[in-house]
Amino acid sequence: MFNFKTNLLNKMKNKALFFTNLKSFILIATFFSLWLAVYFEDTVEDFFAYFLILSLGILHGTNDIKLIERTSKAHKKKNSYRTLIIYVSTISISILLFYFLPIITLSLFIILSAFHFGEQHWSSKIIDKNIYAKLINLFYGMIILFMLFYTNHIEVSPIIENITGINPHKVFYKYTLAFSSLLFVIFGLVMYSKKKIKTNIIEELFYLVVFFIVFYTASLLWAFAIYFIFWHSIPSVADQVYYLYGNLKKENFYNYLKSSILYWFISIIGLSILYFLFYNEGRLFLSIFFTLIAAITFPHIWIMARFNKQF
Repeated sequence: MFNFKTNLLNKMKNKALFFTNLKSFILIATFFSLWLAVYFEDTVEDFFAYFLILSLGILHGTNDIKLIERTSKAHKKKNSYRTLIIYVSTISISILLFYFLPIITLSLFIILSAFHFGEQHWSSKIIDKNIYAKLINLFYGMIILFMLFYTNHIEVSPIIENITGINPHKVFYKYTLAFSSLLFVIFGLVMYSKKKIKTNIIEELFYLVVFFIVFYTASLLWAFAIYFIFWHSIPSVADQVYYLYGNLKKENFYNYLKSSILYWFISIIGLSILYFLFYNEGRLFLSIFFTLIAAITFPHIWIMARFNKQF
C-alpha cells in the first residue's frame, strides 16, 4: 500500500514537471513564431502554418477512435468498426450541413470550438465541473476566437462570406469579444471566490496579452496555427498519452504516433489533394480548408468532451 502511494505521488510529480517544462517550451515556441511573423512575408508564414496544421494539428485528433473506445469501454472489433462508421458519418453530415445550412452550422462550429479550446485550457485548473465551469470554458474560447477574428477581420470576413454569404463588420467581432470577456470575468470571479479555480490570474492575463500580440502581428493562418498547435494540440496530445498509457514516457508518445499513423496519413493525403487543387484560388481555398477542418472537428469535440470528464 505504501509503495502504491509512493508510486502514485512520483507519477503525479513527474506529470506536473512535464507540463511545467511543456509550458516553458510553448512560450518559447510562441515568441519564436512571433519573430517569424515580424521578419517573414505572409506566404512564408502560410507555408509554416499549413505544415504545422497538417502535422501536429491533424495528429492530435487522429486517436479519437481509440479514445472513444477507452471512454465507452468498447474494445470489441465489431464495436470499433461501428465507432469508425459513426465517426466518418458525422464528418460527412457536417460537410452537408455546411452546404445546406451554412450560417447555422458555422455558428454552431464557432460555439463548440470555443468551448473545446476553453475546456482544454481550463480542465486541469477548475476543481468543480459545474455549469459555471462550462460557461468559463465557453467564454474563454470565445475570447480567443473573436480576438483572432477582430485582429484579422480583413481576412476573416471574406472567408465567412464565402461560406455563408454574410460579410460581418469589424464591430461585430469587437462587441462579441467585449461581451464574452465580460461574462468570462463574471463567471470566473464566481468560481474564484468559491476557491474552485487553481491558477495564477496574472499568468492567465499575461497569456491573453501574448495571444493578442501574436494575433495582431501575424497573418490569419499563422496566428491561428500558433494558438492551435502550441496552445491546444500539443497539450492535448500530452493529455491523451497520459490517459491512454498512464505516463508520459517517450516510448508512449511513439506508441501514440504509431496508433495514429493510418488516420493521420489518410487525412494528410485528402487535405494535400485539396491544397494542390484549390491553392491558387486564395480565399476560396481557405474557405474550403476551414470547412473541412470544421467537419473533422465536430466529432473530435464530442469525443474530447467525454474524455475530459474522465481525465
